[in-house]
Amino acid sequence: MTRMSLTSCLKDPASAISRFLAEHLPFPDVVLCDYRDRLAPYSLPVKPAPEAGRRAEYRMLGHTIDHRLRISLGVPTGQPIREGVVRAALDDDGWPSMEVIDTVQAAGQELLEELSRYENTDGRPLTLDDASEDRLVRLCHVASSFEAIFRCVGWVRGNNLGSTRPGDTLDDIAAAVPDYVVADIRSQMRLAGTPGPFDRFIKLPAAARIGGPVFDGSRDVGGADADFILDRQLIDCKATIRPERMSRAEIYQLAGYLLLDYGDAYAVTDVGLYLSRQGALINWSVQDFLDLLGCRLTLPELRAACQHALTEGSAGAPAPAEAMRRPLPRPRNTPAVQESLFD
Repeated sequence: MTRMSLTSCLKDPASAISRFLAEHLPFPDVVLCDYRDRLAPYSLPVKPAPEAGRRAEYRMLGHTIDHRLRISLGVPTGQPIREGVVRAALDDDGWPSMEVIDTVQAAGQELLEELSRYENTDGRPLTLDDASEDRLVRLCHVASSFEAIFRCVGWVRGNNLGSTRPGDTLDDIAAAVPDYVVADIRSQMRLAGTPGPFDRFIKLPAAARIGGPVFDGSRDVGGADADFILDRQLIDCKATIRPERMSRAEIYQLAGYLLLDYGDAYAVTDVGLYLSRQGALINWSVQDFLDLLGCRLTLPELRAACQHALTEGSAGAPAPAEAMRRPLPRPRNTPAVQESLFD
């Protein structure tokens, strides 16, 4: 059974969060137009080059670059990986065998211990020497398989960890990671700091580098953990090879994270998408983002109304009456309008 989350709720147009966003933030296409205009100057995305006969696992590669970037920020492990190790005990109708499960969980504990050595209040370099980088990318890819177990609340057939042989060590599992994965993640890491936004982010004070933030309202959508909050910027990492195809789902995902921070615990000032295959950060101030989306409430009002909607009125507050809302924001690029001939 797949674990419910913000992203899965957004796939259902009848979910409470989908209906709320559609009503109060009705213009995601305007944000997408702005995004595509700003995407145009960037170079084409780097692409993975799997061996002949092998298909690139894009979803897993996306999780892997996320984990590798977190290590550079000094925050290498989080709940999804730790919980994935625990939930590896939950087989899929007898698959894999208990011998494999025992082996995988033992390797998972080794993985957590090794990754914890990268915790650092000063951040870490974006690239290491060849041998260290190779090992680290492989560990991050293994961590992605444990995260998949967490997201799916147990094993789902096709998880690469299922091919582990009884008695394998973490070294054996890491060695089985395809070479193309290492090459692909290394190319994305080079883009992150040549020069890229993460070259600055790793130098931020530790308190300004947050990986995997969870929000007050995460429980109201079954779970929601964003990728990063860096220098008060809420950033979602996207490892897509087709960035021009970004859709409403990605915009509403950013908006959802922003609204689920009911109590403004993270004091977010900007939101953005980091395109790891181009080293590009496309971001907006919170106010510009909400204006482009057509929001007519203040952020505190919007958050309170969102909480009210997601808790069936048991918390938060309903949205102000129509007459109390602000006028529809004018797009930023709209020229000033003269009110009359005599102005």
